[in-house]
Amino acid sequence: MRAELARVWGPLAVILCGIGGILAWVGVATVVVKRIGPVLYQDWIVFYTAGAAIRAGMPGLLYDGQRLTSFEVALLGPWFTGPVWLHPFLYPPPFLLILAPLSLLSFAVSYVGWDIVTGVAATAVLARRERGGFDWARGLMGLCFLPACTNALTGQNGFLSAALTIGGFRLLERRPLWAGVVLGCMSYKPQLFLLVPVALAAARAWRALAACLGMAALLVVASALLFGPETWLLWLRATVEARDPSYGEWFRQTFLGGYGFYVVAARFGAPDLMAKALQAAAICVGAGATWWAYAREGRAEAKLAVLLTAAMVASPHLEAYDMVLLTSAAVLMFSLAEGRIGFAEFALLASVWVLPALRPSMTVAGCLVPVVLLGCLAMALRTLAPPSPALLYARQR
Repeated sequence: MRAELARVWGPLAVILCGIGGILAWVGVATVVVKRIGPVLYQDWIVFYTAGAAIRAGMPGLLYDGQRLTSFEVALLGPWFTGPVWLHPFLYPPPFLLILAPLSLLSFAVSYVGWDIVTGVAATAVLARRERGGFDWARGLMGLCFLPACTNALTGQNGFLSAALTIGGFRLLERRPLWAGVVLGCMSYKPQLFLLVPVALAAARAWRALAACLGMAALLVVASALLFGPETWLLWLRATVEARDPSYGEWFRQTFLGGYGFYVVAARFGAPDLMAKALQAAAICVGAGATWWAYAREGRAEAKLAVLLTAAMVASPHLEAYDMVLLTSAAVLMFSLAEGRIGFAEFALLASVWVLPALRPSMTVAGCLVPVVLLGCLAMALRTLAPPSPALLYARQR
């Protein structure tokens, strides 16, 4: 009976995911065409303005939240589709190496081009099979989840993060130096880069680890030379010292509007020290799971699913668009099971689809976010174990 059911839940998951994806992308198209709602392009406005500011030789503007927001309104006022709130730029200077040249294009062209290029890259690396060739159905399945739609609407970098992380680890066995170079570029987003060196060290991929850290260091030097060392000092003051009082508003509206373990604990009344301890524990769990996966034998895609999921668990600041990594992990796990899953796995995949809607700042159901993330991590770890006899029987049939 379990073997027969395993043949039912998989196709049902594909059908529902496909229908949900079509409806979600129809919604995206409607929002873009009719310019509905305040979230449209909101993050690309920040990125585009940051690139324009650094090209104009105004690094002091970048990490001053109020001044940068005023500059955004002056530069791109007609593109705002809702009330203007604080739009700070908090990425480290290496990200500007991409944004500065893109700001030479018109806003519309750069926004569309960014979404298409990074989206195609993320789809391609997910579609790439472990043993060569492409499974484009698997790649397109990754686009059927809500985080992909959120990323496209806002012009965020979830596709880029997925492309770099998955693409880098795809190269690890064949071209370790190039793998390290690609993975080093992920240092533009420190909270998602956190577990990459852990995975490489656990795998004893020393050449890849050296290339990764070397590339990250090269990006630091290049951005300091091109934009001035003061840009780095300004970023450190904005993120570590947090002297700008306007960032308190950003912390309340954006950081505490996310999905991280600290946020969930804080939103549901935990003392600050307890919330920080919970986040530290989540980082340890993510790092431990990553080390365990990469220190042992197993399929590369199963290990990658663990890393992508662990990155979500460990990230202190987690947004819906970052969950492109989580949905990529879900697709990899579904593929490794060859579409034959039980009800528990089906329910978990459904939870991943709706997870962006469970924002802790908006619904009590947000308390389930850590449960879903840890459940996904447990499911990813299970993919490293030998399949059960029932599943083997189902596959043979």
